[in-house]
Amino acid sequence: MMEEQVTRSAWPDPPNYYKRYTDENLELLNQAKKTGLFPPQPITSLIPEFQLEALEPPKPPTDEYTVFDQKWQINDRLPTLEELGVKQLYPESSIDRVKELKKLNRSLIVQFLDLLDVLVKKPDEFGVYIENISTIFINMHHILNAYRPHQARETLRLLMEHQLAKKRQQTTELKAKSKEALAFLEGL
Repeated sequence: MMEEQVTRSAWPDPPNYYKRYTDENLELLNQAKKTGLFPPQPITSLIPEFQLEALEPPKPPTDEYTVFDQKWQINDRLPTLEELGVKQLYPESSIDRVKELKKLNRSLIVQFLDLLDVLVKKPDEFGVYIENISTIFINMHHILNAYRPHQARETLRLLMEHQLAKKRQQTTELKAKSKEALAFLEGL
C-alpha cells in the first residue's frame, strides 16, 4: 500500500481573510468611505462573518508597536539607566567615554577579584558581588550604546569615501582607455 504524497509549499498559505477582498466588497467599502456610513450588519457572504470596516487597513502606529509580544518604540532612543532601573556609575554630564570605560573596567576587575576572594572564604555571600559586576557591565554597555549613532555615521562616511575613491579610479581608467582607443583610431 503506497501512501499518498502531499506537495507542500516552502511558504505558508496566505491568511484566510484574503478571501474577503472581493471586487463587490471593495466596492461596498469605497461607497461606505464616500458616504461615511458603514452598514451595521456583518457581511455574510463568507464564513466567518465580518464587518465591512475590517477591510480598512489599520492606522500606522505613532508611538510604539508590538511584534511577538515585544513592544518597540517608533522613535528609537536609548533609555536612560534610571528608566531601566539601574544605578548609574558615571556622571550625568558630558563625559570622556574612554576614561569612564577605563574606570569601569578597573572597578570590574576589582569586583571580580573580590568575588573570587569571597568564593574561597565565604561562598554564600557571593550575591552582592555578582550584582555589582552586573551593574558595572550594564553601565559599560550603556556608554557603548550611546556611541552607536556616531559609529554608524562614521562607518557610512568611510563607506561613501571608499565608493567615491573607487568611482574616481574607474573614471580615470576609462579616460585613459578612451584616449588609447582614440589614438588607435587616428592611427588607422
